[in-house]
Amino acid sequence: MASFISQPFKATYRFAYDRPAYFWSLVIGFVGPVYVLVMPPIQRKYGRVKPESIPYTYPMPNRPRRPTVGYEDP
Repeated sequence: MASFISQPFKATYRFAYDRPAYFWSLVIGFVGPVYVLVMPPIQRKYGRVKPESIPYTYPMPNRPRRPTVGYEDP
Protein backbone atom coordinates (compact mmCIF):
# COMPACT_ATOMS: atom_id res chain seq x y z
CA MET A 1 0.00 0.00 0.00
CA ALA A 2 2.85 2.37 0.74
CA SER A 3 4.24 1.92 -2.76
CA PHE A 4 0.88 2.89 -4.25
CA ILE A 5 0.76 6.12 -2.25
CA SER A 6 4.34 7.10 -3.10
CA GLN A 7 4.30 5.97 -6.77
CA PRO A 8 0.70 5.35 -7.93
CA PHE A 9 1.44 4.95 -11.66
CA LYS A 10 4.24 2.48 -11.11
CA ALA A 11 2.14 0.46 -8.66
CA THR A 12 -0.83 0.46 -11.04
CA TYR A 13 1.38 -0.67 -13.92
CA ARG A 14 2.82 -3.46 -11.77
CA PHE A 15 -0.67 -4.58 -10.69
CA ALA A 16 -1.84 -4.63 -14.32
CA TYR A 17 1.21 -6.66 -15.30
CA ASP A 18 1.00 -9.17 -12.44
CA ARG A 19 -2.78 -9.62 -12.32
CA PRO A 20 -4.40 -8.41 -15.55
CA ALA A 21 -7.78 -10.07 -14.92
CA TYR A 22 -8.16 -8.30 -11.59
CA PHE A 23 -6.94 -5.02 -13.04
CA TRP A 24 -9.37 -4.97 -15.98
CA SER A 25 -12.23 -6.17 -13.78
CA LEU A 26 -11.66 -3.17 -11.53
CA VAL A 27 -11.35 -0.79 -14.48
CA ILE A 28 -14.61 -1.99 -16.02
CA GLY A 29 -16.29 -1.95 -12.61
CA PHE A 30 -15.35 1.68 -12.02
CA VAL A 31 -16.12 2.86 -15.56
CA GLY A 32 -19.59 1.25 -15.69
CA PRO A 33 -21.44 3.61 -13.31
CA VAL A 34 -19.69 6.63 -14.82
CA TYR A 35 -20.78 5.48 -18.29
CA VAL A 36 -24.41 5.18 -17.13
CA LEU A 37 -24.39 8.77 -15.85
CA VAL A 38 -22.38 10.42 -18.64
CA MET A 39 -23.48 8.72 -21.88
CA PRO A 40 -27.24 9.57 -22.11
CA PRO A 41 -26.69 13.35 -22.26
CA ILE A 42 -23.90 12.90 -24.82
CA GLN A 43 -26.09 10.64 -26.96
CA ARG A 44 -28.98 13.14 -26.83
CA LYS A 45 -26.57 15.92 -27.81
CA TYR A 46 -25.59 14.02 -30.96
CA GLY A 47 -29.19 13.32 -31.96
CA ARG A 48 -29.87 9.80 -30.75
CA VAL A 49 -33.56 9.33 -30.08
CA LYS A 50 -35.15 6.64 -27.98
CA PRO A 51 -36.61 3.87 -30.18
CA GLU A 52 -40.34 3.27 -30.33
CA SER A 53 -41.50 0.85 -27.66
CA ILE A 54 -42.37 -2.72 -28.58
CA PRO A 55 -46.14 -3.38 -28.70
CA TYR A 56 -47.38 -5.90 -26.14
CA THR A 57 -50.83 -6.46 -27.69
CA TYR A 58 -52.08 -7.10 -31.19
CA PRO A 59 -54.00 -4.09 -32.56
CA MET A 60 -57.69 -4.75 -33.20
CA PRO A 61 -58.96 -3.94 -36.70
CA ASN A 62 -60.88 -0.70 -37.06
CA ARG A 63 -64.04 -2.24 -38.60
CA PRO A 64 -67.21 -3.92 -37.38
CA ARG A 65 -66.94 -7.62 -36.55
CA ARG A 66 -68.73 -10.16 -38.72
CA PRO A 67 -70.69 -12.91 -36.98
CA THR A 68 -69.07 -16.31 -37.40
CA VAL A 69 -70.86 -19.06 -39.30
CA GLY A 70 -70.26 -22.81 -39.35
CA TYR A 71 -66.93 -24.23 -38.23
CA GLU A 72 -65.34 -20.81 -37.72
CA ASP A 73 -66.89 -20.53 -34.23
CA PRO A 74 -65.22 -22.96 -31.80
